[in-house]
Amino acid sequence: MSTYHVPVMASQALDLLRVRGGGIYVDATLGGGGHSRAIMNKCPDITLYGFDRDPQAIEAADLALADGWDSISKKVASGERPYVLINDNFNSMRTRLALQRVKLIDGIIFDLGVSSHQIDEPTRGFSFENDAPLDMRMDTRQAYNAWNVVNELPERQLELIFRQYGEEFHSRRIARAIVKQRSKTPVNSTLQLAAIIANNVSGNPKEITKSKARIFQSIRIHLNQELDALQTALRDAINILRPGGRIVVLSYHGLEDRMVKNEFRNASGICLCPPESPQCICTNRPKVKILTPRPLIADEDEIRHNARARSAKLRAAEKTQGES
Repeated sequence: MSTYHVPVMASQALDLLRVRGGGIYVDATLGGGGHSRAIMNKCPDITLYGFDRDPQAIEAADLALADGWDSISKKVASGERPYVLINDNFNSMRTRLALQRVKLIDGIIFDLGVSSHQIDEPTRGFSFENDAPLDMRMDTRQAYNAWNVVNELPERQLELIFRQYGEEFHSRRIARAIVKQRSKTPVNSTLQLAAIIANNVSGNPKEITKSKARIFQSIRIHLNQELDALQTALRDAINILRPGGRIVVLSYHGLEDRMVKNEFRNASGICLCPPESPQCICTNRPKVKILTPRPLIADEDEIRHNARARSAKLRAAEKTQGES
């Protein structure tokens, strides 16, 4: 069994996804296949499509799904494969499913952000606690990486990235320090970058750690175009859900959660007219019913066993009847 990534809030996610036999389900963020495995273990009589842009995640998920319970293992052994794993960004999901002759799905789950495995593997460069080359690519096939972001972008653009995607108060100071350092010698490693951040942030060690996390997060989001891809994927997912189908999203920081909240809110039919408009003239009509007016969070027991669950927020919605 793969230990690539421990799925967060799996029980709550499965309850909200409401998996039913004969359905078509999508795991938009495979990781190591944890949520996919839980979905298929709950109801083996489904077809599952899994997406991840990280080739290592695809390999780990394939191992996890093919091993561990009789019904799926027997199908795989007999040549039947009740799942299809696709090495691509989830913003290509609608097109890639169409190529599989899938137009409508019964449910989809997103577990956003960087996986535990990616953080824990030093060579990937996602963590500021390990010494590694500046990388942070979710798709290791792409050439452009975090080194290019840190060493090539203008100071003003770095500042905007840190401010927009990290909401970092010291964005200008850190950007200036990076540019000053790289004028002497390139910033090549995660620990070099972490040291620059620490030397240009005031406060106690806890605040310095938070700044490191925010800067690394902002570089990762920019490099992998995470928020742009997420907006496209959420809209596509809602559009291809069949009536009664459900979308479940786990997010781990405010930028992701706000985007999910707003996309669900807009899809629920809220009026989009300007406040000064005397009457509603927009064409926004309900596509979904929101199932979680407030996001669900992990309980203390799960947080004790899986630290990643601490920041998780779970939102879910259901496609309304008459929409497809």
